[in-house]
Amino acid sequence: MKFVDCNCMVGQRGSRHVETPFSLEQALADLEYYEIHGALVYSAAAKEYFPARRNAELDAMIEQINHLCSCWVVLPSHAGEMPDGEELVKQMKARGARAARIFPKSHGFGTSELVCGDLFAALEQAAVPLFVDRSETELEKIASLCGAHPNLPVVLCGVAWSEDRALVPLLKAHQNLHLETAAFQGHRAFERVVREVGAERLLFGTDWPLRSPGAAKMMVLYENISDEDREKIAHGNLERLIGPVETQEYPETERDPIVAALRAGEPLSGEFVFDAHAHLADDGCMGVGQCALAYNDAAGLIGTMDRLGIDKCLASSWGGILLGDRAGNDVMLAAAERYPGRIIPYGTLNPNYPELFEEEFERVFASGRVKGFKPYPPRQQYPLDGERNKPLLQWAQERGAPVLCHCGLGGNAITPGQVDKLAEQYPGANFLFAHVGQSYAVAEKCVEVCKQHSNVYCEITYTAITYGLIEYLVREVGAEKVLFGTDCVMRDAAPQLGWVGWARISLEDKRKILGGNMGRLLGLSPEEMAPRGPGT
Repeated sequence: MKFVDCNCMVGQRGSRHVETPFSLEQALADLEYYEIHGALVYSAAAKEYFPARRNAELDAMIEQINHLCSCWVVLPSHAGEMPDGEELVKQMKARGARAARIFPKSHGFGTSELVCGDLFAALEQAAVPLFVDRSETELEKIASLCGAHPNLPVVLCGVAWSEDRALVPLLKAHQNLHLETAAFQGHRAFERVVREVGAERLLFGTDWPLRSPGAAKMMVLYENISDEDREKIAHGNLERLIGPVETQEYPETERDPIVAALRAGEPLSGEFVFDAHAHLADDGCMGVGQCALAYNDAAGLIGTMDRLGIDKCLASSWGGILLGDRAGNDVMLAAAERYPGRIIPYGTLNPNYPELFEEEFERVFASGRVKGFKPYPPRQQYPLDGERNKPLLQWAQERGAPVLCHCGLGGNAITPGQVDKLAEQYPGANFLFAHVGQSYAVAEKCVEVCKQHSNVYCEITYTAITYGLIEYLVREVGAEKVLFGTDCVMRDAAPQLGWVGWARISLEDKRKILGGNMGRLLGLSPEEMAPRGPGT
């Protein structure tokens, strides 16, 4: 399948982690490695420094690179930084720029008609697509923009899984609104958009160099949609908006069996895959608390596991981590009974209810009905190292059980410093840093602790699918200390699988991360760690 990336940034910028690429040469190498055949690119320096000059520099850089197209960073004309809308569009057309991008928050001008009406009208008249990041504006303002300029194609980038309740009405009301897909990783998200408003509204993007391009491809490859709709999302919709892109053909290269399966959109039926971090809710659940979470029950989880070839998962219930009540544990226990050997339960308790704590501890943990402990200080606002959690930590100590720790550097997250102390106090327990992949800032602190303790591991899952993070963890702590997790059935499991599968690491290391490490940690037998195989 041909892929054309609609969201690629090149060039030097002010803030950059040393693991993150930036140059045009690196972008071209990654397009080839991840088999992405063309891209619409914009200049990081045009965003951060001097749009007019840096747009021109970008055009000059890519002039002879036929599979790259230019997207200009633009401003309204009132301060004299750029010409009025009509003249700006003429200049864009003359230089071959195919699209425009605005940063209304970072550049301090908003999206009001008073300030931007001339610019938007000119882009609309010329049918030049306008890209804008979700972090740069509000959904209500996007609705106003689309309504005022109904023939202007607007592409909203960086839309996350947590906004589903508002997105579908917005898409239905405004036919000119499109979504870029790099962060759009909700469970079966593409399937829902295609059903509700059509595949024409989704544009494949990678958010290079911040996210893993391999992971970004996975929703296109694995969603339950037609091949025709896959083609539209992968390249057709962007080319309908900006015109044909002369794509680059790459030489056939031999790939390991994991990449070979992923590039074909096939389940990893020949590999043992164990998801260390999953969730589910009551049967028929389509939302939890603050956000919609589609197909979020045990059947939905198993369906996605089968679609991707995930053999087993350790899961906790949403009711368990949010409320910590008996019903939350019952949901998990019922799911484990319904899908024996596939869904393995984390138990949950809420230390804010000491009068209920002991009975539930005996019923769920001491009885051996669960295999791990999932604390959740972000919602329960009680620290993992608090006095009331000691029975649970001692339980994990005696059984070598995993403790899945929602990590972070502040707030109510479980900090690396807390895990450092607990790992020493409870050397028999296994502490899993959850969401290490959210950023290099978090990963670096977790890596420090992981290096100090044999019973601390790094679990990866996060929507960020941070570029190079898997390779970084393998290099720093060894593949034996890295665990595959998905957070499914909140986000879809596909990008998380692609994050590991496309990583530039050995096949042996991929196999450790995807399933071997978790199977060893739980003491599974060789028979229990055998892949289920196709159709089983």
